[in-house]
Amino acid sequence: MDAVHFIQQTLAQAQFRLRATCDGLDDAQARWRPAPEANCVGFILWHLARTEDNLASGEQGLDTLWAGDGWHARFGNDVETPAVLADRQSALALDIPPLPLLLDYQAAAAERTRALLATLTAGDLDQPSRSWPEMQLADVLRHLATHKNNHHGQIDFLRGLQQDDWDLPPGTGVRLPDDA
Repeated sequence: MDAVHFIQQTLAQAQFRLRATCDGLDDAQARWRPAPEANCVGFILWHLARTEDNLASGEQGLDTLWAGDGWHARFGNDVETPAVLADRQSALALDIPPLPLLLDYQAAAAERTRALLATLTAGDLDQPSRSWPEMQLADVLRHLATHKNNHHGQIDFLRGLQQDDWDLPPGTGVRLPDDA
């Protein structure tokens, strides 16, 4: 297996598990915080999607989906709302949109990443990143995989706090479905 294919599978598995973790959530659960200043599932999804959109769009030299496809307007945000909010109060003040909208944006960002990966060869991974020129593209993709898995774990944990019998559907951690 070549490196690009491995990265494709890694990110596809992270996406598959993230979606499985969010399956069955409702808006109230997505906005629930275990403590007044803790992140909620909705904020984590928003942040994940914004970060993936920025990275994948930047690597392709495209406008972000947030700005170019109008996701900011659908969320009721300003186009300049950053993916990483500068302080805790800004993050807590963010209006969390309905869960289906969050999941649609997150899926669009993941699709943008898939489109990027479909254009790459193993040799491209050693090239400087367009998003972070001080890093190689491989470093940016490694960061994306780690970032996505870290936040998936947070969402999984929040589901467990809300639902005593929560667990990922059987098989979601073992292998990708044939159609992924």
